Amino acid sequence: MPEAMSYLDAIKHIFPELAMTCALCLVLVWEMAFPKRNGEKAILTLGFLGITSWLLIQRLNWHPATVFGMVRVDYFATIFKLFIVACTACVVIYDIQDRRHQGAGKGETWFLLLTACLGSFFLVGTTHMLLLYLGLETLGLCSYALAGIHKRDRLGAEAALKYVIYGALASGVMLFGISLLYGLSGSLDVRDMTSMVATLSADGRIAELFLPTLMLLVGFGFKLSLFPFQWWAPDVYQGVSTPVAGFLAVGSKGVALAAMIRIFAVLFGELIPLNNGVIADADFMQILIVLLGVLAAVTMIFGNLAALRQDNLKRMLAYSSIGHAGYMLVGVSLMTPSGFEAALLYALVYFPMTLGAFGAIQYFANQSGTESISGLKGLGFKHPIAGAATIVFLAALTGLPPTAGFAGKLYLMTAAWDGGMFVLTLIIALMSVVSLFYYFRIAKALYLAKEKTTASVVSLPLMSGLLTLLAAATIYFMDFDLLVAVAKSGIISMNF
Repeated sequence: MPEAMSYLDAIKHIFPELAMTCALCLVLVWEMAFPKRNGEKAILTLGFLGITSWLLIQRLNWHPATVFGMVRVDYFATIFKLFIVACTACVVIYDIQDRRHQGAGKGETWFLLLTACLGSFFLVGTTHMLLLYLGLETLGLCSYALAGIHKRDRLGAEAALKYVIYGALASGVMLFGISLLYGLSGSLDVRDMTSMVATLSADGRIAELFLPTLMLLVGFGFKLSLFPFQWWAPDVYQGVSTPVAGFLAVGSKGVALAAMIRIFAVLFGELIPLNNGVIADADFMQILIVLLGVLAAVTMIFGNLAALRQDNLKRMLAYSSIGHAGYMLVGVSLMTPSGFEAALLYALVYFPMTLGAFGAIQYFANQSGTESISGLKGLGFKHPIAGAATIVFLAALTGLPPTAGFAGKLYLMTAAWDGGMFVLTLIIALMSVVSLFYYFRIAKALYLAKEKTTASVVSLPLMSGLLTLLAAATIYFMDFDLLVAVAKSGIISMNF
């Protein structure tokens, strides 16, 4: 039994959360006092994100601890807190450079992004169902507000309404599942539920266990846009601003995956095969693995096939992100430490290539005034840095060498093959071939089509630099020994 932690020591463990709280409060006050001074608010936002990153990096080597009985501070949580901070910083820079949504209201957007970031911190760093739900709702409510932040945008208003309706339904179902688990175990801490899960499984009471598990899966499936909970994603991504769409596709999805991995790994901890491959009771776990595998397969197929017919770039990437959620779920469906590592690793490489792709959309939309593929015609040679970076992102999303996307898919396919998921491995390979067709429609428009407009070049050096940095990371992490070590350490820190 670990020694009780003093109040001051507990406070030290949550300094990053406190820094983020200070940041969002200051940005909100500054927005109310000086609504038009966006430069100062941008510096304040990015500055606090930098401070939070520094505080998180200090915690990478700390021993795992649970503070205030709810907040888990370990390597796994810290990795994904850095993930969401980096994502938020990139999205803020994108929003600063978004020429189609200028003027007042920027501070409100950044306040909501910081609040969503704070909710994500608790979401990825807890095994307590109450805090998990509060973190999920904080992230969700901020996402709904971000979707409708531009009040006079008809598509944005429609997207926000759809997002709220679908989100409320998924949230209610998940909360019902949590209440069932509480009724069965008498506790809201997932670690206290583990023995109850093992007992019900051993007694053959599979239905009592399967129903709340399915309801939890609805909540996570909505956030990850898994089939059949994905219907909101294309309309929302198309209707919101490009920076917000990038945040929903990368940040929100990444932390939802992290929360799902932690909850499933702890909740079914006594049923998960370790090195010897022995499962305490196979019936329930086999049903769960089959269910997750089917969801992964259908999600991959639906996302990639639906993307083939899209002309709007954000809508295409929305369906693409659905397909990538299916890839990540393949790792989770193995329900083994190696499968969780593969899913975590793919989420890390998914970050630069997808966020970079959304940045490229914004860059070229600023030039052409449109977000359709036809608006990209001939712009690759006119904007060589952004064009080259876009090709890197497309190659990575497809899974072509020499990019991190290739390495991530190869690692995922190897884990699936070794885990006996031969059909899922084949589907990953086939859907990667399918994705080549719609991703390289973008490359064809950039370099092989005649320029449609004669608009003057808009200089965006900050955007060009950030796209170059993300493209360099996408290539550099093909040699991903560092990421593999990070993934392994993250999973081990959850007591595997």
